[in-house]
Amino acid sequence: MFGLFVDTGCATDVKDIDKLNYASTIGVDYKDGKYHGYIQFNDFQTVAKTNDTQRSPAKIWVGEGIGDSFEESLFDLYRSAQERIYWGHVTAIVISEAAFKQGIRNIYDSFVRYYEFRLTPWVYGTRGSVKDILSTGGFFGQSPLSTILHEPTGNYSQTSYIKPIKLHKLIGQMNENGFTSCIPTLAVNKKNWTVQQNKEPKLMIDGAIFLKNEVYKSFIPLEGLTGLRWIQSGTVRAGVSVPDKTEPAVQIVVDNPKTKVKMVKIDDRPQFNIDMNATGYVVSRTNNNLLGIQQLTQKSTERIEKEIRKSFMEGLKRNTDIYNLEHELFRYHYQEWKSISQVEGTLLNENEIRNVHIDLNIKHTSNGKNSTIHKSN
Repeated sequence: MFGLFVDTGCATDVKDIDKLNYASTIGVDYKDGKYHGYIQFNDFQTVAKTNDTQRSPAKIWVGEGIGDSFEESLFDLYRSAQERIYWGHVTAIVISEAAFKQGIRNIYDSFVRYYEFRLTPWVYGTRGSVKDILSTGGFFGQSPLSTILHEPTGNYSQTSYIKPIKLHKLIGQMNENGFTSCIPTLAVNKKNWTVQQNKEPKLMIDGAIFLKNEVYKSFIPLEGLTGLRWIQSGTVRAGVSVPDKTEPAVQIVVDNPKTKVKMVKIDDRPQFNIDMNATGYVVSRTNNNLLGIQQLTQKSTERIEKEIRKSFMEGLKRNTDIYNLEHELFRYHYQEWKSISQVEGTLLNENEIRNVHIDLNIKHTSNGKNSTIHKSN
């Protein structure tokens, strides 16, 4: 598969930088029995003019090729490429759900073999149009380089739901026994933003696709994954409505939750206890319920536990181990894992999560004074 990126001429020829087309995103789709490969180019001249107030909106070029394989779809694009395509600036890969179901190895194998391609792009899935994802720009006429497609960490640090993942990390996970990989999915939001009363489409995370050992397992929408942020490592900031989302009295923000999962053996079957430690604070209040700090803490921990258990059940419905409990078993209790993993589906069951203990320290109301929270009930 080395030939995917190779064009005519010597690969070591020195080219003028203005004689190259710089790919920033690769997209992959599968429909009607064919692979559809996409390449996104950005107008770097517009991107560079950061101080030009008369700057015109950045242009985005999206090419689409079709072939019996992913490589053939890109070779189809080569025929109309006006200059040599340089792959060293690719920072994102978008793969459709249909392409994931065909097998991701058919896609990434070509990347790892070509010297010009780095293994650091962000990887996303999508259930929508790959072309629409690649055609959506940022605010203020900026290119997609200023969106969550290429820079997801800023958005994730403010509201942590689905942790972004890079290609090299994903490849490593897929080679781990019992590991279920979580890949955030992108969609185009056409409702939230307007410019001069005109709808302005913007990218958003709408859920996640899960793979186990390269095999597609399921898609779970974002509303079914609210518990994942409390379990996955690296969560920066997460908001929770207390006592519930429909009638919230208080909005709590939790910073940097730390969670440990421990196996316990009950009736010769492994079950898991979850221990979470975190600090929170109040960011808004809609009524004077839950004024006591102990009551507020109790209701907050109950809400978080409910989210953890609900998301686990969402995965269970789809035979998907979203919390990677099987991998936990493999790493620290290998003999238990070996005996259970022989039969597919024997690990996941509704009683697998036993106890959830949450140590939440609600410190303040984010403005330095806690005038609306009493120290006792």
